Amino acid sequence: MQLTLDEISEIFEKLIDGKITREDADRRAYMRMQAFDLGQLEFVPAAEEQVLWSAIQYLYGIDTKVSPIEYMHSIEEIREAFEKNWKL
Repeated sequence: MQLTLDEISEIFEKLIDGKITREDADRRAYMRMQAFDLGQLEFVPAAEEQVLWSAIQYLYGIDTKVSPIEYMHSIEEIREAFEKNWKL
């Protein structure tokens, strides 16, 4: 399985635009973490491994709630983190 900067951007943009749920973004991140643990994740480009991995770590748990109706991170906080750290 490959992980690219384009894929990271797509996940964040779809999440921010409401085209995928937080739970879906979390599952996508979890799948990449599993692939990494099994030695089956390839970072493309390899030089961006740290950036790509930090994005996956951020997305994993993006569906965490602080109360039954409130998420830990608002969509605006997610947008700001994306634009600061991972936007192409």
